Amino acid sequence: MKMTNSPVTLLRTARAFALVLPLVLVLFASAQSVPGVQAPMRFEVASIRPHQTVGNEPSDRQMLPGGHFVATATSVRTLIRIALGIDDKSMSGAPGWIDNETFDINATTVDRAEVRTPQQFQQVILSLLEDRFQFKFHREQREAPVYWLEVDKPGRLGPGLKSSTAASEPNMSTNRNGAKAVMKVSKMSMGDVAAALRRQAGRPVEDRTDLKGTFDFEIEWAPDETADSTVPSLFTVLKEQLGLKLRPAKGTTEALVIDQIARPTAN
Repeated sequence: MKMTNSPVTLLRTARAFALVLPLVLVLFASAQSVPGVQAPMRFEVASIRPHQTVGNEPSDRQMLPGGHFVATATSVRTLIRIALGIDDKSMSGAPGWIDNETFDINATTVDRAEVRTPQQFQQVILSLLEDRFQFKFHREQREAPVYWLEVDKPGRLGPGLKSSTAASEPNMSTNRNGAKAVMKVSKMSMGDVAAALRRQAGRPVEDRTDLKGTFDFEIEWAPDETADSTVPSLFTVLKEQLGLKLRPAKGTTEALVIDQIARPTAN
């Protein structure tokens, strides 16, 4: 059966829509300005050019005042690591050019908004990848070898592991200089320490110490221990100086699967 609309019906429909439309617009505007809810930060303009090698220039990235980001000789894999906070072993599906090709980038945030936190920095780098490299990905949980960070001898901690004092300031740094690596920790929980040890140990580290509170320590070890090393291994230092150990175990880890990525679009 064919349906028809009379002029009266059409007029009523138009009037109803005219009455509802302002309310929809008001609700949409309100949703955009909910107190405490901010849209992710993005780059408004970005110049991306293949890096022209003229020597052994170091890769460098700087976030400058006025929302200005400058990077030189930077690979796309490095940008992904920054944006998503993962290491190379947790990433799959990547084409070879994201390692072999490097880029120079000059970008500015929308309205020159200042990037003040690590989370905001990750947001703008992710937006750059999505907008200019057509980056798409998904995450998967996979079974993987891990380490459990445990107390070596229950009830006894090593001489180098100290409970933080009121004067301690939160800080953690790890630096490698030739055949020696140094980790300095101040006012950090064992969960924080376990997360930091992931990169040093080569696999995810889970905190199983049951130690509460925050701690201070400084350790140094040989990342690539050899017969000629004068500095002990990370495993030895953890046990002898901190009274902790890394025990191999089975666990799950989050993997990043790259579904799509392409060389940058033209400026």
